[in-house]
Amino acid sequence: MEGGIKIPGEQAARGIIEKHRATALLEARRAAGREFDQLYQKLLDAAPDAMVFVEKSGRIALVNVQTERLFGYSREELIGRDLHMLIPGRFHARHKENIARFFANPRTRPMGSGLKIYGLKKDGTEFRADVSLSPLDIGGEMLVTAAIRDITGRVRAEEQTEFNYNIQRVISTILKIALEQITLDEQLDRTLELIISIPDPALEAKGFIYLFDEASGEYVLKAQRGFPGPRELTYSEEEPPAIGDLKQAAQAVLTCEFTHTGCADAPYEILYRHSSSFIHYCVPIHEGNKILGLISIFAREWPGSRPQEEVFFRAVANTLAIIIKRYQAEAERQKLLEQLGQSEKLAALGRISANVAHEIRNPLTVVGGFARRLQKGAATETREREYADFIVSEVGRLEEILRDVLTYAGTTALQLKAHRIHEIVDNILNIYEDLCRERSITVRKAYADVPEIMIDKNRAGEVIMNLVSNALAAMPAGGTLTVGVAQEQSNGDSFVTVKVSDTGEGIPPDRLQKIFEPFFTTKVSKKGIGLGLSISRKIMEDHGGFITVESTVGKGAAFTLYFPEKRNPRAN
Repeated sequence: MEGGIKIPGEQAARGIIEKHRATALLEARRAAGREFDQLYQKLLDAAPDAMVFVEKSGRIALVNVQTERLFGYSREELIGRDLHMLIPGRFHARHKENIARFFANPRTRPMGSGLKIYGLKKDGTEFRADVSLSPLDIGGEMLVTAAIRDITGRVRAEEQTEFNYNIQRVISTILKIALEQITLDEQLDRTLELIISIPDPALEAKGFIYLFDEASGEYVLKAQRGFPGPRELTYSEEEPPAIGDLKQAAQAVLTCEFTHTGCADAPYEILYRHSSSFIHYCVPIHEGNKILGLISIFAREWPGSRPQEEVFFRAVANTLAIIIKRYQAEAERQKLLEQLGQSEKLAALGRISANVAHEIRNPLTVVGGFARRLQKGAATETREREYADFIVSEVGRLEEILRDVLTYAGTTALQLKAHRIHEIVDNILNIYEDLCRERSITVRKAYADVPEIMIDKNRAGEVIMNLVSNALAAMPAGGTLTVGVAQEQSNGDSFVTVKVSDTGEGIPPDRLQKIFEPFFTTKVSKKGIGLGLSISRKIMEDHGGFITVESTVGKGAAFTLYFPEKRNPRAN
C-alpha cells in the first residue's frame, strides 16, 4: 500500500526468525557451559584430595577448594602461576625436568608410588605428600591432573614404627652380643657399629665410645667408627690430615660436661655440642649418679632437641651401663678368685716354709757356733781362717733368710703407738748417709705437715728401710733419692703416705705385676731371696694400709706406703 507500512516478504521474515533463533541458541549454549563449569567445579570441590590442573608450560590452570585449604593460597593466587610455588626450592630444577618428561610421555601414575615428595605451604611449612598424575586431553590441549594428599601424619607414624623396631632390633642385638665370649672392647665396638647403622638422615655414620677410668680420672677411647686412623690418639706433626680430624673430633667430644638433673628417669641430660667442624650428641652412660662412659654420635646438621634420637640413645646407654657393670663385676670376681687362690697358695707356702725353717734353724745354729769357734782358733791369713770366715758369712746369710721366712709366715702382733712418720724416715736416711755420699746419690726430702699415726715403729721402719735399700741398689752409678711424706685420700679414707722414688733403670712392665710375689726378685746378686717386698706388703696390710708402685723404664721407680690416719690394723 502506497504511503503505508511496508510488510516484509516471506523470505525476509524467515531470515529474521533464524537470526533470533541462532542468538538464543548461542546464549543457551553459553548458559549451559557456565552451568557445566559450575557443576564441574562443584565436583572438583567435592573431591577429598587437593586437585591441581597443570598446563604444559607448568602453569596452574585450575584448582579445587581442597587445594586452597591444603596450601593456604586463594584460588586467585594460584590460577596462572607456576606450579613451583607449591614445591620446596631445592626440588625446582629436578621437578622442571620431570614435567617435561611426563608431557613427552603422558601416563597415569597412581598414589603409593613410594617417591619422597614434599609440598610447600604459603607460610613456608613443608609437608610430605603423595601425588597421583593423570593426563587429560581437552580440545587437543594436554593438561595434567594432579591429586595431592598430605601424608605427613602417616609418614610420621610409619617412621615411628620403623624407629621403634630399630630400637628393639639394636637393643636385642646388643644383648645377644653381650652373651658372646668376647672382650668388653669388642662388645663396645660392635655396639657402636649398630648405633650408626640406624637409618636417620640427620645423623652421620661417625661416632666414639669412651669409658671413664677411675684410676686416672680420664675418659679412655674404646671404640670409633667413621674416622680413619689408629685407635690411639697419639700423632706426630707430619701425620695425615685424616688423623688430625680424628684427634680434633675426639677432643671435641671430651668437652662435654654432664650435669646431674636430679630426675630419676633421666639423671643426666643428653648434650649437643657444636664446634667449627663437628656437630655431635654427647650421651652419658651412667649408673645412678656415677658416670661410666659416654657415647658420641655425629650429626649432619644442628639437631636441637630430637625426642626420637634421645629415646634411642638413652635405651642404648642404659643397656651398655648394665653390660659394663656386668663386665666390671665379672672382672672383680675373677680378681677375687685369683687373689683367693693366690692367698691359699701363699698360706700353704708359708706353713711349709715355716716348718722347714724351724727344722733348719737348729742344725744351722750348731754349724754357725762351731764355725765361729774355728774362726777364733785359726791363725789369720791361713787357708783354715779363710774357710772359717766363708762358713760364718754364709751361715749369717742363711740365718737372715730364715728370719725373713719366719717373718713372712709368722703372725706377730703389732706394737702400736703414736709416732710422727717423718722422724722414722729421718732415722733411716741417716743410716744410709755415708753410702749415699760414696755413690754420689743426692737425697731430697719433701715432708708435709701430717698428724701422728698409730704404727709399729720397728715394723714400719723395716718397710721404709727395705724401700730405701732397694732404691739405692737401683742407682749404683749415682742418681737422686726422693723421699716424701704427705696426706692423701683414697676411696674416701684418709692416709699418711711415704713415697720413696729413685732415678734408676726402672722396673719393666712384665715384672711390675710380680714384684710383690714371694721369692720373686729383680736383683742379680746372690743376696736375698725375694721376700723383702712381700714382707713389706704384709706389714702394710697388718697396719690396715697398702703399698703401690709406679715405674717407667729408664727413668726410675716410686713406691708409696699408705698408713691409715685412724687405727684400723688387720686383726691378728
